[in-house]
Amino acid sequence: MGKPFKILCIDGGGIKGLYSAELLAKFEEVFSCIVSECFDMLCGTSTGGIIALAASLKIPMSDVVKFYQEHGPSIFNERVKHKPGGRVYLRSKQIVFGGKYSSKPLRLALESVFKDKRISESNNFLCVPSYNTLTANPRVFKKDFDNFTEDDRKSYVDVALATTAAPTYFPVMEIEGDQFVDGGLWANNPILVALTEYLYKFASDKRFDGLEILSISSCQKAKGEKHHKLNRAFVDWTETLFDAYSLGQSKSTMFLLSKLKESLTFPFCFHRIENIPLSPEQDNIIDMDNASEASMKLLLKIADNTALNEKMNPEIAHYFQTKKSLNPKDYKYGK
Repeated sequence: MGKPFKILCIDGGGIKGLYSAELLAKFEEVFSCIVSECFDMLCGTSTGGIIALAASLKIPMSDVVKFYQEHGPSIFNERVKHKPGGRVYLRSKQIVFGGKYSSKPLRLALESVFKDKRISESNNFLCVPSYNTLTANPRVFKKDFDNFTEDDRKSYVDVALATTAAPTYFPVMEIEGDQFVDGGLWANNPILVALTEYLYKFASDKRFDGLEILSISSCQKAKGEKHHKLNRAFVDWTETLFDAYSLGQSKSTMFLLSKLKESLTFPFCFHRIENIPLSPEQDNIIDMDNASEASMKLLLKIADNTALNEKMNPEIAHYFQTKKSLNPKDYKYGK
C-alpha cells in the first residue's frame, strides 16, 4: 500500500499572509520540520502563492515572517498613508489613476528573497493560480513534470508577481507576452485547484494511497455588513469588494468539498485551519493592505494563539510529523 499524496493550500489575502506564515512557522518550530519536506504539493494564491513558492525552496517560514515584517510597510505604502490626505490620495489613485500601489517595492522585496531562482529549482510540485486577461482563462503555474513543460524556465519573482497582481491594487504582470492578474479572482481559497490537480495527474497512480489536504486561511474577517444604499458605485465598494468575493468563494468551495468527499473513490481527508474569531475592534484594524505596526502585531498574535490550539490536534500534527511521498524531480508518471 502506498503513502498518501499530501498537499498544503494557502489562501490569498495581502498582508494577512503574515498570519499564515507565522502559523506555519510555529508548526515548523513545534514539530522540528520544514514545510517542503512534509507536503508533496504546495498550492497558494496571491500572498499564499508567495508563501508556497518560498516553502518550495526550503526557506524557513520564520524568514517569510520577517519578509512581511520588513517589506510589508513599503509594499503597501504605509509612509504615504500617514501623511495628511495620504489615504484619500491612494484611494483616488486606485479609482482613476492606474492602481493603488506600485509594483516596484514588491518586486524589489521578492528579488531580495528569490533572486534569480527558476521554477525548475522547486523541491515540490506547485500550483500557483493566476488569471490570464488576454485569453480570459484561469492559469495555474506549476513545476514541470510528465508532459507539462511550460513553467520551469519562469522565474520565481515573475510567478509571484503574476499571482499577486490584484486588480486596482497592483499593475498587471506580463510574462512572455501574456498578461496576468491575481489568482484570487477565481481561486482565493485554492483547495479545489489542488484537488483538481490530484484528480488530473495523481489519483490513478498506485504509489499513492489517497489524498490529504491541509488548508490555511489568511485570517478571515467577519464580513457581514450593515444596511447600505442599494445603488453603489465602485468607490462605495473599494474597501469590501475583494473580501466579499474571496470569502464567498471560499465558503462555497468548502461546502462543495464536504459534499464531494462522500462521492470520491479514493481515501480523502482534508482539514482547514481557521483563525480564532476576531473582535469588532480587531476586525477594524486588519485588512488586506493594512501593513501598519498595529495590524501586523495583531496578525502575529492571532497566528500564535491559533497555533496554540491547532498544534494540540493530532489530525493537524499528522501533516507535520509525516514526510512527503516523493521529490518531483524523481517523479515519472505511471512509474
